[in-house]
Amino acid sequence: MLRKNNAYAIVNLIFVVLIGIALGYSYFFYPNNQPINCAVKELTGKACSTCGFSRAFSAFMHFKYQEGVAYNPNAFACFVFFITQFGLRTFLFCVEGFTNKTIPNRLIYTEVILTILHFLVVFTPLIF
Repeated sequence: MLRKNNAYAIVNLIFVVLIGIALGYSYFFYPNNQPINCAVKELTGKACSTCGFSRAFSAFMHFKYQEGVAYNPNAFACFVFFITQFGLRTFLFCVEGFTNKTIPNRLIYTEVILTILHFLVVFTPLIF
């Protein structure tokens, strides 16, 4: 059972829920049925660096990788980031939340640093 005052497990659970909702959205709204349009494209008329991500993620969730890359070539790296985070956070939540084992601070710091570096590598090209 989840122990009291276990902030790391709670943070991991929050990430699992949020990423799970996003992945579920991607799975159930297949590329041509996306209910949310790009706000930047609607306001400016120009495609932004993330245009097509929702449709690409939907294609990836249905194992149609070439179709997903056609929507946006940058989407696959982001998809891998989120799938990796979902798996990692689920594992860490289960270890920390449902066992008597405590994850050492050194491992937590390493995981946070690696996650930040992975995030920067994946998302920096979308900014510049």
